[in-house]
Amino acid sequence: MLKLPGMAPNPNEQNQGETGQNGAEVYPRQISARIAFTSYILCCLTFIVVVTRVRNYWEMSRTHGDNAAYLTIAQATVEWRFSGSDLQAVRQFYRGTGYCVALVSILTGVPVARCLPILGLACGALSVFFCGRLWGWPIAAIFSFVGVEYTNQVCQGSCEPFFVMFLFVSLWLWRQQRTLSAFACALLATTVRPTGVFLPFTLAAVLVWHRRWRDLGRAAVVGTVLGALYLAPLIFLAKDPWAPFNGYAFDWYGMLPVAVPFYPLLRAGLENVSPWTNDAKICFYILLTILGLVTLWKSRHKAFANPAGQVEWIFYLLFAAFCVSYNSHAAYEAYPRYSTPIIPQSILGIRSRLLTAWVILPMSVIAGLLSAASALNVRTVYHLLVH
Repeated sequence: MLKLPGMAPNPNEQNQGETGQNGAEVYPRQISARIAFTSYILCCLTFIVVVTRVRNYWEMSRTHGDNAAYLTIAQATVEWRFSGSDLQAVRQFYRGTGYCVALVSILTGVPVARCLPILGLACGALSVFFCGRLWGWPIAAIFSFVGVEYTNQVCQGSCEPFFVMFLFVSLWLWRQQRTLSAFACALLATTVRPTGVFLPFTLAAVLVWHRRWRDLGRAAVVGTVLGALYLAPLIFLAKDPWAPFNGYAFDWYGMLPVAVPFYPLLRAGLENVSPWTNDAKICFYILLTILGLVTLWKSRHKAFANPAGQVEWIFYLLFAAFCVSYNSHAAYEAYPRYSTPIIPQSILGIRSRLLTAWVILPMSVIAGLLSAASALNVRTVYHLLVH
């Protein structure tokens, strides 16, 4: 592996996030990996305990969002079957999640319907771990509960925890100067959600900028192999290689997937009829993105000083630009979920000595309750708490 110039040899050079960019201590030392994982466990456990008082957990996971489609893909893969009427009906869904579930089901013998939520929780824990390795344990502790919609996706099983985990692993591998592995994980993220394409694009662009032609050529080979393996069932069996891309087109306001920044959010927000609490939640995550942009602007010279920072922040800019420009009626309602991968970088500017274990752990329980309220409804959760 050829070493990239300017790459930091130690990705945790900031003492696990407890010191700021100028070396000054900005977080209490109590916020460690143990606190981050305790926060994650409390948040998820609160969610599961609340929802299981109302519904069957496994059934709720099976019918959540697009999980039925992912389970169809996973079950067909376990049976080594890549065509059929059931798969044709879900051909527009990205198959990475189903393939991951099928692989674990084959290795462990656990039914795919059980594997999906279990893997969601495992990927959520890995996301917290790599978030801590990348940006420090204080950021990981906040990330473990601040994404209310993400907690919902993690606990019920969905493509989001797989997506975020692959992205964070890729960024961490890039810091470790493992270019091919980083590129492979970035491509795996793309098989889960299409917006993952921003990361391999960013990696390739940085390799070109630094004229690392040999690493770029190897990455191209890895991309070709993984792409061929992924697209083969769609091309030769489903007969529709563009189905995943076209499946999103019916959500768009026009011919293009992007528009003027913030215009789709404003339009969808005005058309949306929902409780004010939902609007407040969405605006909170939009403000987090804006906060991240402000943080980047303030430290722009240091942020782009080496290849690790260049990849992380160029990816952040591309992903944030897409989130605020996605030309779809779903852009507003799903913004908290769409913006999950960039939440850690969005909160890097938060500096407060109030962020101690005594604040974070209770907040994780509250976040679990809010996530359960999002999955069920506010009145149901309130009734459970009162009675």
